[in-house]
Amino acid sequence: MRYAEDELSQHLTSAQHEEALIRKWTTALQAQPCSESDVPAMERRRTAVRAKAKEYHEELNTLLDKMPEDPPITVSQLAASHKQLREKEKILAEKRARVAAFQGLPPNIDVARHQLSHAQDEHMKLIQLRERLLDRMASGVA
Repeated sequence: MRYAEDELSQHLTSAQHEEALIRKWTTALQAQPCSESDVPAMERRRTAVRAKAKEYHEELNTLLDKMPEDPPITVSQLAASHKQLREKEKILAEKRARVAAFQGLPPNIDVARHQLSHAQDEHMKLIQLRERLLDRMASGVA
């Protein structure tokens, strides 16, 4: 439907342009009285204008042949694909963050659990050491 509207709009614009040219030429021809000496000059000019018009039409047809019938993608399709791409990039970033969280862990889950348990034990020892040091500092102040 949109393609038909665009085509009709282009045709209307072309017709309006041609109408304006016809009015211009009609006004120009009516303003100048036609004498016998002007006829050969007008014929030469008419021939030149026709040749130039033919050249322009050939160039237009060449350009139209090179243009695709329908664009490969519309603006709405491009926007939708851009939105999907952003969503996929967001999901990819989340997955990369999850992978980064597991960076440095061994691939075997049992070994990873053992290392986690060992790290938790070390953490508890450090907490207890901190508490003892704080108690000594508090008793030294009092």
